[in-house]
Amino acid sequence: MRILGLGGSHHDFAACLVEDGRIVSAVEEERLTRVKIAFGLGPRLQQCRAADYVLDQAGTTAEDVDLVIANDFLNRVYALRYRDRIEWIGHHLSHAASTFYTSPFERSTVMVLDGRGSELEHNGERHGETITFYEGNAQGLGVLSGVHGRVTTAQRRLDDTYENSVGWMYEAVSKSIGFLTVGGMGAPGKTMGLAPFGTPRYVKALAELYHLGEGEFRQTVEEQAAVTAMIANELARAGSEQAAEEIRADFAYAVQANTERIMIELARWLHHTTGSKNLCLAGGVALNSVANYKILEQTPFEELHVFPAAGDNGTAIGAALHGHYALGGNSWEPSPDRFSPYLGREYSAEEMAAALAGAGPRVEVERPDDLFAHVARELARGSVVGWFQGRSEIGPRALGNRSIFADPRDPGMKDRINAKVKHREAFRPFAPVVPAARQAEFFDSETPAPYMLLVPQVRADKQSVIPAVTHVDGSARLQTAASDLNSRLCDLLNAFDRITGVPVLLNTSFNDNEEPIVETPEDAVRCFLSTDLDLLALGDLVVRKAVGA
Repeated sequence: MRILGLGGSHHDFAACLVEDGRIVSAVEEERLTRVKIAFGLGPRLQQCRAADYVLDQAGTTAEDVDLVIANDFLNRVYALRYRDRIEWIGHHLSHAASTFYTSPFERSTVMVLDGRGSELEHNGERHGETITFYEGNAQGLGVLSGVHGRVTTAQRRLDDTYENSVGWMYEAVSKSIGFLTVGGMGAPGKTMGLAPFGTPRYVKALAELYHLGEGEFRQTVEEQAAVTAMIANELARAGSEQAAEEIRADFAYAVQANTERIMIELARWLHHTTGSKNLCLAGGVALNSVANYKILEQTPFEELHVFPAAGDNGTAIGAALHGHYALGGNSWEPSPDRFSPYLGREYSAEEMAAALAGAGPRVEVERPDDLFAHVARELARGSVVGWFQGRSEIGPRALGNRSIFADPRDPGMKDRINAKVKHREAFRPFAPVVPAARQAEFFDSETPAPYMLLVPQVRADKQSVIPAVTHVDGSARLQTAASDLNSRLCDLLNAFDRITGVPVLLNTSFNDNEEPIVETPEDAVRCFLSTDLDLLALGDLVVRKAVGA
């Protein structure tokens, strides 16, 4: 049985193909259109490149698909050529299915938090999902309870006020302190990165502008307006740019601290209500990797699974899996294998050669006998390397197939990559990747983090060893590598360890600022040539810029 899942909302469109319960392929529209988060493309996506991509990869066509399923948010914004065939399901249900059906748990509770989801009518007003709790077992997913908020304007604009939404609160603060991305959306990842530079001076003031109860988060329209007004007022009387920067950092600290508090208290309530030892997270708020780790530290849950494409792109996978289990009548049982996020297509040696041929004399190419030893030596000498291997990852984190790697031992490496390669703010941190078997040597955590969605502390005696990936507060957004998921990444880490005695690399996404992660060999070559990357590992080939290029 072939099921085509379509995902997204007014951004982050994606597609997924499932055959007999197995995810064959998944990709985000942004990787193909090269428009970040695919924002603003909804009305023009009649072609739906992501759907074509996953069907082509499987060697099939839309006519051979048994079921097309999508979350009903897309019914409002997405001009789909499959509209007459689609089975519509709830937005939060798609999120919940994405994380539960990729988890290792036979039974689990599920918590979904995002900006807003499916709408419903209540007393003549439009309400939308903001937080939903589920229980998952062999029979599927059942709703425990949820929180909804009024949509307060007739137009569905990006800046609509949305009640009772943790994601919307974080978005409002991010935008108010000046962190915007494509189309005027907030950039919460920047806020999370800035937060450790702030102080607690606004934490209490922000906490007074929402109510946190048993399984509930409430924030009125007036309270939301008061949040943005407070930030605007503080910035207006800053007096200097340095004072304004401190205010922005302090509000980033405040919204991060309050989000952690909210997620922890909701998780504690959920554990108390269900007694479950397992928790699955999804929704855009679940990309807050700092809060995720604190849930593990500060709640009774013993095991945590966070879906790597926790944002709206992941609803494509959730929709398809829900179609298999709930609509297809199949019972759930976890796979003995961990969920692999490497769901893009494989590019052939011929396609890579064609991409390099297009670069002409601007590049020099060699095929080393031992790719991993060769690249590891270059890394140890200070080279910054674009690494293009295998199938692309789903989700916003580069997990070792579309990555930029560098030496974490160099204290100047973070500033160098931010300024010369990524062209972004100097405070933005970078992630470490380490073999899972060596994790405890460098980090105060033994919990595997294969999807880069947990932030533990770097061990005190190792912070000076890997300064380029140690954030200002001593933390790091960790990725653990294992051969069952990515053997080539492990081979590179082991080769670097043999040279330096440090089995850790700096890992960031292979892209320039405000562009999607590279998908094709052509994307990789273009990014390599337009940034200060020193080296490109394209499959088994090593590419350098020609002298004078």
